[in-house]
Amino acid sequence: MNDLDLASHEWWERYKETVNDDPEMQVRGHDKFDDNFYVEIGDERFLVEMDGGKVQEVVPNPTLNDRWSFGVEGDREAWEEFVRETPPAFNHEIIASHYRTAVRNEDGHLTMTGNNKKIFQNLRPFQRALDLMRVAHNDGGS
Repeated sequence: MNDLDLASHEWWERYKETVNDDPEMQVRGHDKFDDNFYVEIGDERFLVEMDGGKVQEVVPNPTLNDRWSFGVEGDREAWEEFVRETPPAFNHEIIASHYRTAVRNEDGHLTMTGNNKKIFQNLRPFQRALDLMRVAHNDGGS
C-alpha cells in the first residue's frame, strides 16, 4: 500500500520514476509520445510534460505560458478510486470512466478534455501513463 498522499510532490516524483523506468512506454511508438497533458484532481491541476515517452517534469498549477494538448479531470474521490490496486468498475481505465461521464452524465468518474485528435493519436501511451499512476501509488514504482 502507498505511504504517500496522492498528488503530493513526493508522489509525483515516484510517478515520474515509474513512467521513465517502464519498458512498455518505449514500445509501439511510445517513444514518440511528446504531447503534454494535465491531470486535474479536484481543485488541483498538474501539467505532465512528456518527451519521448518519458516524464520530463510535473508542474503544479500550470499557467497560460504552459502548453498541453489534452487532459483528464475528476474529483479527488474518483482519482483515489482510479489509483486503487483494484479499482471499481468504470473507474479502472480512462475510456470506461470517460464514457460514464460524457455519455451517461454520471458523477464520480474521470473525463478527458482537450484536443480529441491528439488524445486518440496518443491513446495507448496516454492510457499507459495513467495506468502507471496506479503502479506508482501501490507499488512505489518497484
